[in-house]
Amino acid sequence: MAQVCGAFAVTALLFSILIIVELVFERYFFQRAITWQTELVTMLLVASTFIGSAYVLSEKAHVSMEWIYDFLSSKNVLRLKIFTSLLSLLFFLILFYFGFLMVEEAFTKNYTTGTVWDPPLWVPYSSMMIGAALMILQYLAEIMKLTDEKDKN
Repeated sequence: MAQVCGAFAVTALLFSILIIVELVFERYFFQRAITWQTELVTMLLVASTFIGSAYVLSEKAHVSMEWIYDFLSSKNVLRLKIFTSLLSLLFFLILFYFGFLMVEEAFTKNYTTGTVWDPPLWVPYSSMMIGAALMILQYLAEIMKLTDEKDKN
């Protein structure tokens, strides 16, 4: 599942680049007003960030302060990893909850961006909620893996 998230993130980034190139051509070479490109690129970048984060975590490519591990025993390193994973899980549970409230409110009250293009706001908000749900699942898997590793030691 994490690979699908990574593929989505890369596709969204590439699509954003293509839209920005189109935006430059339309604006500077054809003297047309740009209306929808900036909003769509922003939404794609936000979705790429939130949804792609599960892939980054699964590949251990996230930012980490591993120099601290040099001062700890292997047992304490494992404990620290479990603790930080639980803390991160709590953060993403809260983010999912508030993301759900935002999506629900934007959907039921039909909120839009208020621009010329005027897309519904529940669409970009949902990427935050989906990304948080994916991170919850990924952290649960990480915690289970770390707990199994702890039991073996």
